[in-house]
Amino acid sequence: MSGLKGILLFSFMAIMLLTACEKKEIEERLPKDMPKIILEKLCLTETKSGQRLWTLNADRADVYDEIIKVDEVTVRFYDENEKEYSVLDAPRGELNTRTHNIFVEDSVYVVTNDSTKLYTESLFWLNDSAKILTDAYVKIVKGDGTIIEGRGLRTDPRLSRIEIIGETKGTSPIVLPDIRK
Repeated sequence: MSGLKGILLFSFMAIMLLTACEKKEIEERLPKDMPKIILEKLCLTETKSGQRLWTLNADRADVYDEIIKVDEVTVRFYDENEKEYSVLDAPRGELNTRTHNIFVEDSVYVVTNDSTKLYTESLFWLNDSAKILTDAYVKIVKGDGTIIEGRGLRTDPRLSRIEIIGETKGTSPIVLPDIRK
């Protein structure tokens, strides 16, 4: 009987060793940047004291430790009455799950409820200060026909307080009155 126990014990240990080696080989062949979870049709809402601040919608989301990579992303910003006042669209982006900061890129478009439009290649949403930042080229078109272009931007999501950081150019439809009249 003890010989049979020895054979069973040896067989069990051999199977465990082979299984462990097989698992290690599989893990070594897997890419290191595999997401932990892959989601389709993600909708995420940021709130403060129960009030909706913004929502992020994406067709696909790859969830990693602190980063969620999203495709076909839309971020909607809301005022204190939870009325939408601007919408950001981009083909792809990333959300930091710890800071709730968002980075979007590749033909980014923002439009506000007063028809102001922002075009750029990348934007960074700094969640704790509620600011939009970029070091890329930007073009802003206001509803009155004003066009502002430049490199680098700091603004709020309403696009009401715009600061172009680098070189700036623009046109305005405003006609100044004649001072002599």
